[in-house]
Order: sequence, then C-alpha cells, then structure tokens
Amino acid sequence: MLDVYGTSCPAARPRWPWRAATGEWWCRRVQGFAVPALAAAMLSALILHLLLTLATHLGDADVAGVLTVAVGMAAVLVVLLPFALLCIRQAQSALAAGSERRGRVASPPG
Repeated sequence: MLDVYGTSCPAARPRWPWRAATGEWWCRRVQGFAVPALAAAMLSALILHLLLTLATHLGDADVAGVLTVAVGMAAVLVVLLPFALLCIRQAQSALAAGSERRGRVASPPG
C-alpha cells in the first residue's frame, strides 16, 4: 500500500512464516472444501423444503392457485439454484485442488 496520504507503508509480514515454508495448512484445505459443500447441502435442503411446501398447496388450489404455486416454484429455483450450483462447483474445485496438492507432496523429488 503505497502513497496513502503521501506516506509509504512497508509490506505486511506474515505472522507465522513456518506455515508458508511448510505449504498449505491442512485445516485451511478442509475448510476450503467443507464450507462450500455444507452450503450446497443446506441450499439443496432449503430448495427441496420450499418446493415440497409449495407442492402441498396444489391439492386444494383452483387454477389461479396452481399458477401461483408454479410461479413460486420457478422463483425458488431461479433464485436459489444458481447459488447451490456455485457452491457445488467451489467444493469440487477445492476437492480437486486438495488431491492435486496431496499428489505433489507425496511424489518423491526428482
């Protein structure tokens, strides 16, 4: 961060330089997969719950009620499904990156 109000700031030093020397910390890699996977599971459960709740209103609904329920179901899918897919993609890429790192560490130098 340079030239903030006409001053210069030195580069930030890491608090624990041994983490940088040993590579990626295990807990951070697990969080990189666990958080998006948990978010995807929660969003999927929420989508399923909302769709089933709306589907229970179909039994005793007239034509306008059926259209309203259908629009509500479409709105649930349009709003929540992209976020669930994004979380799934992030979890998959974190899992792939973790296995890729594990493969690099396990291979002998040569």
